[in-house]
Amino acid sequence: MLNRFCKTACQAAALAAALGAGVANADVSISGGWLRAVPPVSPTMAGYLTVTNNGDTSVKITGARSDIAGHTMLHSMTTLDDGTRKMGHLHHIMLAPGDSFSLTPGGDHLMLMKLQRVPQPGESVTVCLLQAEGDALCSALPVRREAPEES
Repeated sequence: MLNRFCKTACQAAALAAALGAGVANADVSISGGWLRAVPPVSPTMAGYLTVTNNGDTSVKITGARSDIAGHTMLHSMTTLDDGTRKMGHLHHIMLAPGDSFSLTPGGDHLMLMKLQRVPQPGESVTVCLLQAEGDALCSALPVRREAPEES
């Protein structure tokens, strides 16, 4: 019993460290976040959100991470001359004071890869945006089958 408790406590401590238990930039916020539900055998899933810089200095988002994915990336979508679309690594998001940047279906988005488990609709998954300053801005994103309705 004690061994089981110690194992659980160690796992919780490791998860807290991995999720950036440090203090994030209080002037940056995440809103409208969600993850698209995928079949139970899918190795990847996409996420969407809006990040806003409410502060008075620029903020650089350099990546992302999640507790359920072996690898999490910011992805860009570009349309080529022939009309086909190409997905690629979005190396960073620069937010001037007052700016917002949205990761949306069909556009730039989060890509959670090498899923350790596939979350079901109704669950929430912690996703962290990594800032150049070393801070991590984390939010619990709900898993949904469809995009939330615009209000």
